[in-house]
Amino acid sequence: MIPFRYGGANTDLAALAEGLCEDVVTGLSRFSYLRVIARSSSSRYAQELIDVRTAGKELGARYVMEGSLRQAGTKVRIAVQLVDTNSGTHLWAETYDRPFSAETVFELQDDLVSRIVSTVADSHGVLPHSMSEAVRAKGSDQLTPYEALLHSFGYFERVSAEEHVVTRDNLERAIQQSPNHAGCLAMLTIIYAEEYIHGFNVRPDDPLARALVTARRATEAAPSDHLAYHGLATVLYYRGERQAFRNAAERAVALNPMAGYTAAYQGFLTAYSGDWERGCALAERARKLNPHHPGWYWFANVFNSYRQRDYRAALDAALKINMPRFWRAHLALAAINGQLGERDAAHTALRQLLTLKAEFAAAPRHELAKTWDPDMVEHLLDGLRKAGLDAATADAPTAAAEPAARPAS
Repeated sequence: MIPFRYGGANTDLAALAEGLCEDVVTGLSRFSYLRVIARSSSSRYAQELIDVRTAGKELGARYVMEGSLRQAGTKVRIAVQLVDTNSGTHLWAETYDRPFSAETVFELQDDLVSRIVSTVADSHGVLPHSMSEAVRAKGSDQLTPYEALLHSFGYFERVSAEEHVVTRDNLERAIQQSPNHAGCLAMLTIIYAEEYIHGFNVRPDDPLARALVTARRATEAAPSDHLAYHGLATVLYYRGERQAFRNAAERAVALNPMAGYTAAYQGFLTAYSGDWERGCALAERARKLNPHHPGWYWFANVFNSYRQRDYRAALDAALKINMPRFWRAHLALAAINGQLGERDAAHTALRQLLTLKAEFAAAPRHELAKTWDPDMVEHLLDGLRKAGLDAATADAPTAAAEPAARPAS
């Protein structure tokens, strides 16, 4: 991080420039998978113009962030950019125009820092995306544990059984090489949970029991890592341990308030657990933190509106998901359009759902009950029946119609 440049005489703006740099470095350091060079190492660039590629080589940094401040009357413009020093490519650039006064400098600083850090550093941020893509060309047996961790971030951009098995294999190989790698343990926890949630590449043992063991190892290895508690919270939710889930979810969010991925994911689980207001607020915060977020950040809002029978609002939110390869996106569209009486759209979405997840038709109540409470399950089934799901199949109760709380391990 090169210090933010400001060439004017306003001491308050000079202080803002210094504070932004310091807080951005601190914020980036909250993400355990990033190796952030200390601000003291880059402070020599504060008063000089320098090519970022040169600075990157001198600092030993692959990526460099720089910024500048300019004032016009009562407004300030903050320009920030992230550069790949190997190629000189600008990975991201943004300009923020804000009103400025000395009395509100801390509020301004907090707002800007959280947006900059999350957009760049979050699991779905510009930097992890670039780093993940950079290692995808390498063979699985060539990945270091750190590279396997970076590779795993791409899974949530391509949620599918094919991507799942590759990610799981990579992370398991990484743990064999580095048994206490907290980041790999945390992501492996989430991937094991996905095995249960979506039915991807299911092994004969209990994936949630396996995930819980891995989650405990992750939190022991890194008790201050938000991803470790994110994984633990996810497992606890799907095991039906609601109070333990809420405690772990709040811990994950508190450990890194700039992690939009965690806020969005724990947001929709919090909503589904019954605290819809808190869950939707977390999801909204995540969307504001990173405007380039993936579509599933809208799930809490989609199902909250559906729950309230505001099907038009539910549809508006569902159309923002735009994940054509993800079965749950089509589930939402099928149920919503079924309730709206939009037969063609409902049939199309249902057909896509069953193409992506063929086993859903055999036990829809069981699949829905993994995530939602009985009232929501019946409400969703009603929409799916109106979309054309076979009524006899949808009505058939299963042994897992209501997820039972599992004993703690």
